[in-house]
Amino acid sequence: MTILETGRLFLRPLQPSDADALFQLHCDPLVVRLTTHGQPMTRVQSDERLDLYLREERDFGLTFFAVFEKQPNGDLLFAGRCGLRSFKYDAVEIGYCFSERASGRGLATESACLIVADAFGRLDRRKLVGLVRPTNQQSQRVLKKLGFTQNGMTFYRDVDYLCFERNKGDSAYI
Repeated sequence: MTILETGRLFLRPLQPSDADALFQLHCDPLVVRLTTHGQPMTRVQSDERLDLYLREERDFGLTFFAVFEKQPNGDLLFAGRCGLRSFKYDAVEIGYCFSERASGRGLATESACLIVADAFGRLDRRKLVGLVRPTNQQSQRVLKKLGFTQNGMTFYRDVDYLCFERNKGDSAYI
């Protein structure tokens, strides 16, 4: 099992036992506003998303991680999810999602930086894409800090997204 870690964060691959935490995340007011046009996922939809992430890991070696914020007493507090999944053709998509409580403190950037390093290092991927709704300024800022550049729009999963790309060897702005 791949574990990623910083001074503030602990990331481990999502597991079936994370279903409740993931459902709570998918119902978080900020997550609903930024990612689903104001409609929270149902429990069935959230569980299907978890199943997708687990299949992607099994079939393609692409992992979505549960992101935990380290607490001073040694506890880990669930903050969100961050990881990779297959995209069109041979491209790999980076994605992240954090609760309102965890937002605005650089946790998405910090965890996504670990994911990018893992993708270009251990996984030897050549290119990553990030899909962001045009109204989600927070995610756009994260991708730009990580060295992604905007490359037009794409229609994917019945939604129009801004498409960002980063190739191995591109520099980040952090």
